[in-house]
Amino acid sequence: MATPDLNISLAKTPADIEAVKSIFLEYLEFIEDFLCQPLDFQGTEKEFSTFPDVYDFLLLAKLEGEPVAACGVKNFKPGISELKRLYARQEGRGYNLGERLTVAAMDEARNRGFKDMYLDTDPGLTHAIRIYEKLGFEDIPRYYDNPMGCSKYMKISL
Repeated sequence: MATPDLNISLAKTPADIEAVKSIFLEYLEFIEDFLCQPLDFQGTEKEFSTFPDVYDFLLLAKLEGEPVAACGVKNFKPGISELKRLYARQEGRGYNLGERLTVAAMDEARNRGFKDMYLDTDPGLTHAIRIYEKLGFEDIPRYYDNPMGCSKYMKISL
């Protein structure tokens, strides 16, 4: 069986940025259904009305030329980046894209001078947590005002 054509790159073209936005909106729908509550407290309305302004960079994974997964990285504060909205569409699952996108995000953040990467996730997203722990992320205290009391916060030194 032939190896599929899988590519992860920075989203720079208008088409790639629009593909990331579409994947992020799918993620938002998925996570709000999973959590049974909206993520408005994260400023999602502004995020998507000015997309991609809040991100330092976006990564897009394509399978056979079709967008299937993405993530974004924000500047949280000097020296600290934040991994956001990591998500793979159904057709992109099974290709280790969660780990591959996280590693690519860590590499790009390091190249841009960040020293640490933070993220938050829900404890119920065990597959994502296993990826983060495998890569060396460790639990940290809450790092932003989040009304959801059960979120898990993690960090890795780059």
